[in-house]
Amino acid sequence: MKNLLFFLFFICQGLMLPAEIVEKTFYFNNYVIETKGSYQIVNFGNTSLSGIPGEPLLPWHELVLMLPPGEAAGSVEIVGENETVIPGSFILYPKQHVQPLSADKPVDFVRNDKVYQQSGVYPGRQTGKLLTQYLNGYAFAICTFTPVKYNPAKKTLTYFSKITLRIQTHADTESKASIRHLSASENILNRVKSFAMNPEMMERYPQREAPSTNYGYLVISPAGFKNEFQPLITMYAGMGMAVRVVTTDSISLTMPGIDLQEKIRNFIINQRQNHNIEYVLLAGNPPLIPFRGFYCYVQSGGTPYTDSNIPADLYYSGLDGNYDANGNHIYGEIADNPDLLPEIAVARFTVNDTAELRNMIHKTVSYQTNPVPGEFTRPLLVGEYLYNDPVTFGSDYMDLLIDDHNDNGYFTHGIPSNTNQIGTLYDTLISPPLNLWQWNAATLLSRINQGNSFIHHLGHANTTYMMRLNMGSITNANFSQVNGIIHNYQMLYTQGCYDGAFDAYGGCIAAKAVSIDNFLAAGIFNSRYGWFNQGTTDGPSQHLEREFASAIYTDTLPEKHLGAAHLISKIKTAPWISLPGEFEPGAQRWCHYCCNVFGDPAMEIRTEEPSAFTNIVWTGNVDSDWNKPGNWNLAVVPTTLYDVTIPATPSHPVINTINATFCHNITILPGGNLTINSGKSMIVYGTVTMAGQ
Repeated sequence: MKNLLFFLFFICQGLMLPAEIVEKTFYFNNYVIETKGSYQIVNFGNTSLSGIPGEPLLPWHELVLMLPPGEAAGSVEIVGENETVIPGSFILYPKQHVQPLSADKPVDFVRNDKVYQQSGVYPGRQTGKLLTQYLNGYAFAICTFTPVKYNPAKKTLTYFSKITLRIQTHADTESKASIRHLSASENILNRVKSFAMNPEMMERYPQREAPSTNYGYLVISPAGFKNEFQPLITMYAGMGMAVRVVTTDSISLTMPGIDLQEKIRNFIINQRQNHNIEYVLLAGNPPLIPFRGFYCYVQSGGTPYTDSNIPADLYYSGLDGNYDANGNHIYGEIADNPDLLPEIAVARFTVNDTAELRNMIHKTVSYQTNPVPGEFTRPLLVGEYLYNDPVTFGSDYMDLLIDDHNDNGYFTHGIPSNTNQIGTLYDTLISPPLNLWQWNAATLLSRINQGNSFIHHLGHANTTYMMRLNMGSITNANFSQVNGIIHNYQMLYTQGCYDGAFDAYGGCIAAKAVSIDNFLAAGIFNSRYGWFNQGTTDGPSQHLEREFASAIYTDTLPEKHLGAAHLISKIKTAPWISLPGEFEPGAQRWCHYCCNVFGDPAMEIRTEEPSAFTNIVWTGNVDSDWNKPGNWNLAVVPTTLYDVTIPATPSHPVINTINATFCHNITILPGGNLTINSGKSMIVYGTVTMAGQ
């Protein structure tokens, strides 16, 4: 009640605050001119090339400014200084349409001759669409802008070496309401701070007291699955995080909402505000756990792509607004100003029955507590031939996941090449025009069965086809070595189309890949089209995957949890949704909606080998429940790694120290001991052999 009264007082005080100006200054120099046929392209560091299809391609920069509490962005003013002429005569390359990765026909080259004949300044407005978005209670103005001015008729180019963006704010009821989502979590506060270009503004927001009762992880489950999650509950308890399982039946009976989707979302909001949860697992395919279908429209050449039912678990992750502000029951429309900055890491177990559920739980627990050492620095990058004119290969995109890059206007960390054994499987051009070498399914299966830490893929896909494998190829036999014993279960991030369409009749190939006994522990997939820009290393799906890798490998605040890294990828990509040529066509927005996590949102992605072991000597007596020959799989785990020493007895030799990951596969001879003396209760996870007891 104390917190509630404080926020009500703060909101009332906010009503009396005057509008403000929030501003940020940027500097530009060292432009680069590239020739492309009879056209030219101008670019600066940290800018992304974009524009309206058929019109001149220009460099654009992102703007992310935290706003005062209770305020929204009303307008943006751009003030340019030190205008500089770029010498030469320029016909700027026209922006081309984005394209689905699995388009069924080529896209024609487009150029708007009317624009190229105009004598005035282009663009007429140097800023993209101004949006107000909310992240964990903090209001943000996000936008893009260009430092360049172009006269198409005269073929002249100038740029401002200094640009100041000024955001005029105004009091706003939605901004005031968003304050209820403020968090006391240091991890979340650091995430918000790193997103803002003016982090000092955080000091003006009230501090949230930690809720009296916290738990970190919410599982939403159909009633029939409720008692299946004990291995997850026990594992995370050992890691210091409480898990709560709540059924859809109880949510339906107790929460307000027009349908089960809205009731589930309202329950998540309630638990976020009152218990500070950070992870939500949706345990089931539709109709067990329904999805909210989002609307998006993309113009690609002469083909409009429209979908009003994109399965988007972003609905349960972004907690501001309701994604249907105009009340027409079409969710995610631009007019709804949908929440693009998710607060909660949400993922889904794409299962239909308890057998599949147990497989996913087993692989989740095994990956984190009983891994096979020696494979955590062996990612595999898989790229396909994508397009013929201009020739485009997935390999060029995948290479941007290695080491650090500032290509295409944004900086991302990548997989460190000096500490990883990076495997690649790329289609390649042997000789022009299109003499290709292309890998096949058998080659891929062989590489997967050799053991990898994480698979990254860019290529064609559909609901029953992925990485040149069809639905019938996803069998335990084909992945016999990826069973958690010989080689680790693996993870996959693919930009392919529709392979994650978990609403498809008969299921989708990605859901099968994560729910069989072997192969994937988790993955990130598209429920509809993935999108790319032919002839470049840029594209909407690529942007999300680069930011995902960057979240994992950043040298400042790395985020190893699967769902949280996915969440960060959307936060970091959101400002680029306002690009001219993106905001209306919507391909980046489309990818924002259709990219979902299949697996455990709190699963910790392993990116390095264990290096530190704590020596523990087991003393005392073997637990009476285990005092018999046989093997037992136990599900309580420690949170660090141990060398295990089991003392010798007079009649048996010393069992040497076992360099066991999470103390697994231990043999206890007669008289051996198993009670830990470390001052806290701990049970071994893995196989314990009671030899001759």
